[in-house]
Amino acid sequence: MKDKSILILGGDNRSLYLGEFLEKHNFNICYYAFNQTDCYNTLFDAINDCDFIVLPLPFTRDRVTLNAPLFDERVLISDIYALASPEKTFFGGQLPKSFCEELDARSSSYYDYLLLDEFAIYNAVPTAEGVIMVLIEELPITIHGMRCAVTGYGKVGKVLALALKALGADVTVFARKEQAFADAFSKSVKCRYISELSATNNDFDVLINTVPTKILGSEELDRLNPDCVLVEIASAPFGIDFQSAKERAFKVIKASSLPGKVAPKSAAEIIGRSILPIIRARGYSD
Repeated sequence: MKDKSILILGGDNRSLYLGEFLEKHNFNICYYAFNQTDCYNTLFDAINDCDFIVLPLPFTRDRVTLNAPLFDERVLISDIYALASPEKTFFGGQLPKSFCEELDARSSSYYDYLLLDEFAIYNAVPTAEGVIMVLIEELPITIHGMRCAVTGYGKVGKVLALALKALGADVTVFARKEQAFADAFSKSVKCRYISELSATNNDFDVLINTVPTKILGSEELDRLNPDCVLVEIASAPFGIDFQSAKERAFKVIKASSLPGKVAPKSAAEIIGRSILPIIRARGYSD
């Protein structure tokens, strides 16, 4: 069996916790692009010596350099893919299409763990807890009795609706599919069609959007009470029309990357649990 070497390349505290998690599974963990841990001296040596390269979430913030907030130097994305080869497998979060195309050209395998079903399911729990933290910090009322709207009833919407309901909130979810209505009914959660957001007046203390497609434009916002707080947790292009919300003086909270902010160690373990099956499937066992 080949030596089990995994490179943790850049990122925040989640990446360091991820290294600890994988080390507990008996993998040889190496690091690059960190100030506060033993690291390779060069990117070339780091990638050359490891079979698996785990990139951060998000992979980049400017599409030019690696997201490495715990490192004093810049790491160019172009320098990373220049070292790719068929023997290397890359994992990362929010991998740009251009980076994936460069890896394809070099016959390197890659996985965007943000797109893995396992990741989305695991990640729903710390995301929901993060939303609850935001509500406690930002609203002047208790969650118990709070009138909450949750737009979207996917993996995050389901966990969030149940968590809020368990805390005594008055929860209404907005969905499109009949399957969502059936699931919500089985859990005693009120469910309405998303189309009703623009057809009827809606009186909520807070609306949390989980849909990454614009569903809250001027018509929908005009149907909300002006004191409703809008919380956006979806990824781009987002579900809330921020300009329309600003024009109507709504308080909007962009609450992205909640797991990494609320529970970085748990967020790291979620990444680890999501990529371990792929590593094992390639002949590496712990």
